[in-house]
Amino acid sequence: MPDLLTVDEALMRIVEHALLLPVERVPVADADGRVAREPARAVVDLPPFPSSAMDGFAVRSADTPGDLPISFRVAAGAAAHGCSCRHRDRRNRSRGR
Repeated sequence: MPDLLTVDEALMRIVEHALLLPVERVPVADADGRVAREPARAVVDLPPFPSSAMDGFAVRSADTPGDLPISFRVAAGAAAHGCSCRHRDRRNRSRGR
C-alpha cells in the first residue's frame, strides 16, 4: 500500500498544478456565486468617524471582586448623559456628553 499524503502535502500538489485565472471585473449584481481573486476594498470608510462595533461588554460575576455598583443605565440608541466618554455625530463634530 502506498504511503498516504498529509493534508498539507496534498494541498501543495494541488496548488502546484493550479492555474490563476485572469481578474474579471463584474457588477456586484452579477457576482453571486463567484470567488474574489483580489481583496475587496471600500472607496471610503463607513462610518466616516471613529466608531465602536460594540455597545458594551460583559463579565462573569465569578471574575469580579464582589458586587459591582451600576453606574448608570443606557437604553440602546440613547445618549449616555453623565458618562465621561465623548461621542461623535455623523458630521464628525464632537458632542462631548
